[in-house]
Amino acid sequence: MKDDSKSGFNVFQQPVGDLVDQFLPVNYRHENLIGQFVELIPIIDSSPKDLELEQLWQTMVTEPDARCWTYLPYEGFNSRDQLKFALQNLFGFHPSYHYLVKMNHTIVGWIALLNPRLAYAAIEIGNVYFSHRLKHTTASTEAVFLLLKHCFDQNFRRVEWKCDDFNEPSKGAALRFGFCFEGLFRQDRVTKGRNRNTAWFSIIDEEWTELKSAYEAWLSPVNFDTYGKQKQRLADFRAR
Repeated sequence: MKDDSKSGFNVFQQPVGDLVDQFLPVNYRHENLIGQFVELIPIIDSSPKDLELEQLWQTMVTEPDARCWTYLPYEGFNSRDQLKFALQNLFGFHPSYHYLVKMNHTIVGWIALLNPRLAYAAIEIGNVYFSHRLKHTTASTEAVFLLLKHCFDQNFRRVEWKCDDFNEPSKGAALRFGFCFEGLFRQDRVTKGRNRNTAWFSIIDEEWTELKSAYEAWLSPVNFDTYGKQKQRLADFRAR
């Protein structure tokens, strides 16, 4: 992990942060991201298409229960029309960059980049719905990798991950994906009428080179057997 506490001194001998001389992004390229196991399709304009909507709806109605909605700021959807309206309106997250997640030629979830602070080169991965078909798959990890790579390739300095402090699966996923825990924001917001303490995580640019290498090694075909089972964990490559 980078030592981001480095500082210099100004003319008054006060400690100040290092000067930042890199180019900062002025916008975000919202485009298709294609990996080996997954494709991320931007939700823009009149998206999604009828077939994409139907595939997503069929994925949702086969969820074994409603626990996937517990920590999202909205409940599940009772009809295709409700789902379509939410997608077209980006679930009320403005500004944001949303993607449909396509695995094995089928739409099986969505993921987004939220709270873009382009002047400071920072953005957040959030509003993640990984369906029962997508959870615990190689594709789900690759989806996060594609977003991280796309951000850091565009000179972002910081990518965040935030979640309800009670959401243990999300906190565990953040650590597995290589995010560093930064702290707890107490009484950060009210969600569905309940208090939410928010756990904050981040990856910064100087950590990305090594982390990217670990992802690429983990995603290499030689790391999977003929049944698609991993030989080594992502954590094993990160530990190296």
